[in-house]
Amino acid sequence: MIFDGNEPNPLISACEAAYELCVKESCDFIIGVGGGSNIDCAKGVNILRFNEAPLIQYANGAKPFDVGTGLIIIPTTAGTGSEMSDGSILSDENHIKQNFIADRAFTEYAVLDPELMVGMPPKLTAYTGLDALTHAMESYTGTLTNGFVQFFAEKTIDTIAKYLPRAVENGNDMEARGKMAVAAAIGGYLLIYGHTHAGHSIGQTIGGYFNIPHGMACAYAAPWVLEFNASAVPEFTKYIAKALGAEFKGGETPAEIGVKAREAFIDFRDNKCKIPSIKTFEYDESKFDEIAKVCEEEFFQQFNPKKMMKDDCLNIIKNMYV
Repeated sequence: MIFDGNEPNPLISACEAAYELCVKESCDFIIGVGGGSNIDCAKGVNILRFNEAPLIQYANGAKPFDVGTGLIIIPTTAGTGSEMSDGSILSDENHIKQNFIADRAFTEYAVLDPELMVGMPPKLTAYTGLDALTHAMESYTGTLTNGFVQFFAEKTIDTIAKYLPRAVENGNDMEARGKMAVAAAIGGYLLIYGHTHAGHSIGQTIGGYFNIPHGMACAYAAPWVLEFNASAVPEFTKYIAKALGAEFKGGETPAEIGVKAREAFIDFRDNKCKIPSIKTFEYDESKFDEIAKVCEEEFFQQFNPKKMMKDDCLNIIKNMYV
């Protein structure tokens, strides 16, 4: 049986509709094929297979849920890493992102085949690859970072910096596709231990409001969050900046490191990965204040290395649209 009623920034209601089909047809297991939206939807369906509805009651740790078997994931993009993470991000009826995270809430089997990713157009390759980069960056710089997270995050950041532009430039570059498939999966794996932080709080929230591809929204929040956090984690910020091409003479202040990191990320995003302006997606500036308040209170803010208030979020959102 095929459920094809999902969409980007997947809705909780789509999971519930897919689950109804699953029950009606007495399906024995779930196969999620596609990008992060389909994977997260499949995970939501699998939660409902082993827990009572409605799905929303399990969001953001409000109520624990059992972890079931019978979920197989086959990603066709190299970005979300949801095939290796411990949760799912789904939107409620107001298009506000909700987090469904549980210990051992993993895919039972994941199939990584870079040949399935060859058909991604350059823009989608860039969006998804930049999402993987932000996963590694935020795990690396967040409050839960440790030597284990740093070891894998640094390799993931370096790999994406080298191979994502190649995959964007030539979708048939199988070395680049293979490296990105692994890097994205490891980025998802890091979310189990390091989680994301303010970059995703802002990116996924504004993406839900304006229906922006997740990786693009996070890629526009990331440089400004890097700069904001530089005073708290200057050496980690410097590592990211150097990986993305920034040069340092030594003796830079945390504020100067933050500026260089912001500029390096924007250059990597716009010139090497060639993604379009976020303004190509319809947006409403009158919603910015409301979005900033949601971002301040978003679940993953608790892992940001520096306290971010509503006005900080609003300033970042405005900078994203300069």
